[in-house]
Amino acid sequence: MLNGVFQRPYFNNNNNLVKKKQDEEKNASSAAQREQQADQNSKSKGLQYVENNNSPRQEQQVDWRQMRSQIQAQAKNAQTAPKTEETVPTKTLSGRSTVINIAQILKDFRNTAAAIGTPDNLKEEVEGYLNLVEKQVTKDNANTKLVKSNLKNASSILDGYISETLNKDSKVVENWVDALFLQQIDFKYNEGEINPQFLVKFPEGSTQQEEKVENKTVETVQEPIEKEIQTDAKVVSLIPQDKELKSLFIQSKKLVYANQPEKAIETFNKALIRADEVGDTETKSKIFYEVGRIYDDNSYFAEALKSYNQSIQNTTDNNVKTKAHYSMAQIYDDVNQVKPALDHYFNSISFAGEAENFAAQSTSLTKMGNIFTDMYEQDALNYYSVAEDLASQTENSKVKGFVSSSLGNSYEAFGEPQQALKAYSKAVKHYTDAEAPLKTAQNYAKAADIMVEFSNVDKAKGLLTKAQNFARQTDDINLINEITEKLTSLELL
Repeated sequence: MLNGVFQRPYFNNNNNLVKKKQDEEKNASSAAQREQQADQNSKSKGLQYVENNNSPRQEQQVDWRQMRSQIQAQAKNAQTAPKTEETVPTKTLSGRSTVINIAQILKDFRNTAAAIGTPDNLKEEVEGYLNLVEKQVTKDNANTKLVKSNLKNASSILDGYISETLNKDSKVVENWVDALFLQQIDFKYNEGEINPQFLVKFPEGSTQQEEKVENKTVETVQEPIEKEIQTDAKVVSLIPQDKELKSLFIQSKKLVYANQPEKAIETFNKALIRADEVGDTETKSKIFYEVGRIYDDNSYFAEALKSYNQSIQNTTDNNVKTKAHYSMAQIYDDVNQVKPALDHYFNSISFAGEAENFAAQSTSLTKMGNIFTDMYEQDALNYYSVAEDLASQTENSKVKGFVSSSLGNSYEAFGEPQQALKAYSKAVKHYTDAEAPLKTAQNYAKAADIMVEFSNVDKAKGLLTKAQNFARQTDDINLINEITEKLTSLELL
């Protein structure tokens, strides 16, 4: 089974991996060593065949070195966009526009109000706010603060009605508006500018009059965040409209949870046949992704790569593409095949950017930084820097902790212990906020190791004691024993 997102799958602190290369010959030699390690890994059998003859990466090849600056620019744009008075149209790494015109937002608001059957009195109130927005954006210099404030007020009214109707709290419209505020909004009113990538989706049961709307909203369901990639974006999957397909899909998922992978794949295959019969390509994509995860978890990596690739080919959902590319990157990363791993991490970043999934972007960038750290490339610090900027825009403390902890490992590998200690300190804070005692303990222990090297025994004892307290909140007996042994050794000094 592959390591989790917060573990470095093949970090090796041997001198030959961290020795800086002096010339191109040594660089080639290092790459050859990594390829040899991959060949020796028994779990990677069949991967070379897949890569050469049926490459799972059908998207356009990405030159990650040339596009590094574009990642940094994308992160900078995401940070500054909400403060910009007049936005210049931009594109994502894959060339798709991230600009949405205010006219489209207003139209979507009105369609939303109609779709959920908003009562006339509330609809009139919403329309009042939208009219104020319309007056502003038809001026030469719109007051964007007023525009955003009125949109937030309008979204609050619609969410209030949805919450009352469903008898449960809803912020679906407000979250949609917040996501738009992170985009490049063109405040010059133009009904002719339509960006189809930005559509509001509703939770199951929230739309009462969908058939009355020209662009019918698809019923959706939210799933828990996948364990293999941390993401703040809601993972939304289309519910199969066909009853038989829906039944097969749910049955397959239950078999997965029951740890019956063979039966799950067999049922998923039946679901694939049914998906083809009814022409449901989005559910078909989701099935391929789920099958890929089963193969992945059971170390059938060649089959997993094929399934993930088929998932990408059958979907328009950027979140699915993000996860599938990330999963393929993890497979190659685990067997030290650097180029395909970097390519897939880069594609994951690209699609996560289109979905405004900052946490997923940050995670993949950190993974790339870890690879460059193992190759003793100072460029690793650039990736961590962008990852940290993106993570700061989220409330995801685990992602923040992952970035800081990885940065600490990198500084330690580059012989900068003071910087490593600062990074580990940040990681401890973030993981404590995330209530992740195992990761908190591990980072305290790593900081203690540095203190031992500085011959600061008392400080090392204090850090190890804290590590021990957090480790005892977990069921990791090996970690508890390791920390206890280190404390005992220090007591003898």
